[in-house]
Amino acid sequence: MHYQETSQSSKWQLASQNELNSLRLAANKRAREWLAQSHEAAASDAADSAAEVTSQPPLLDVSGFASTKSSCTIHTSPIDESSPLYGPTVDSSNHPLLTPTDESLLLSFYASKIPHLIGPHATIPRCIRQPKVSATASLLFRRFYLSNSVMTFDPKALSVASAFLAAKIEDVMMDIRYLELATKEMNAPVTMDEILQAEIQLLKGVDYDLVMWHPYKTVLAVTEDLRVYLKSEKGRRYATTFAIDGEKDGEQKEQRLVSGEDLRPMHDAAMKICDDVIVSDLPLLYGPGEVGLAALMVANDDICSSNNVVSSVSADGEETAPSAKHPTKIDIIGYIQSRFQDTSNSNESVKIDSNAIETIVTRVMSVGDKIRELREGKHGCGNYNVDMEALKGVHKKLKKCRAWGLEKKKKKKRKVEDV
Repeated sequence: MHYQETSQSSKWQLASQNELNSLRLAANKRAREWLAQSHEAAASDAADSAAEVTSQPPLLDVSGFASTKSSCTIHTSPIDESSPLYGPTVDSSNHPLLTPTDESLLLSFYASKIPHLIGPHATIPRCIRQPKVSATASLLFRRFYLSNSVMTFDPKALSVASAFLAAKIEDVMMDIRYLELATKEMNAPVTMDEILQAEIQLLKGVDYDLVMWHPYKTVLAVTEDLRVYLKSEKGRRYATTFAIDGEKDGEQKEQRLVSGEDLRPMHDAAMKICDDVIVSDLPLLYGPGEVGLAALMVANDDICSSNNVVSSVSADGEETAPSAKHPTKIDIIGYIQSRFQDTSNSNESVKIDSNAIETIVTRVMSVGDKIRELREGKHGCGNYNVDMEALKGVHKKLKKCRAWGLEKKKKKKRKVEDV
């Protein structure tokens, strides 16, 4: 199946940041209005009855993405989160409700914890899986909260449920007890019952759509293609080797054939960049092919600009630096324009025109700029520059206005003294 034919391309890849913001605003508004109505109804019932008082209203129904998107109005201007147009700002108990910005901060935090639950960097060995599993979990988590709010559905339980469901999707099933243990190791325990309940909510929120594509395969595939293409007469001009060891820094050497090991530092650095991308908003805005190409471009620029060469480990366990003497500058944009040249007038079955190529180049350069900004904590990446004070403040607000995780409280009865 080609990526263009999948639901990820036709349904889940959003057109712009404005669309993403508008979807989250719609989910936030729906939760605000429901919480205000529920708390008013609960207060009215409590006033009429001296019986048991509950501070937890029935949970709001899970909202599917398709229905939310069809009814969502795309806002092209900046959103004023304090405007009454977007729902009440406090509930009936005068507790402030979360804004879309508050929710985005929480989503970034919980998404950044998913790779510690499952994937190559999992906290416990039993949860170690391939990078695509944590990427699938992160994307499931992000998709769910395009149409639902953290005020009505527990992001901690949903993040663990995303990891559990991702293991099934990628056919690396695991015992749910290991995930429960992992949450305890991370000092954020989630029970098995909570995980299973959240998994059902997750499936409803993503419309049972479990097709996932990630940039890791693109990075590997393009690296393999570069390994061959840069040795050809046509592709050789897109690789330039510079001298570092024993020669004047920055001095350009004569062009030479690029070996596979010359590309290893770029490949490894791009894979690490993808680790940051998968926990951000970028997979909702760009295709995995665009992200993979941009990750390779940024990785190669970083290596050549700082002369930092990523070391590798050989089969016998010894650390090596195969391209320490000759870091290679790869012109990724030139490679794209040359490799996928205009075929509109040829007899090839797959037609590519120059406009399509330029569109790809523009988008790759755009996502490359955004990838560089991930290191500043932008675009929802919670791996860098997390404002812990702001995060603690949002958590305190959430505890007062959330509709989940609250215990039932019984109203104390006054003792009648014997006369």
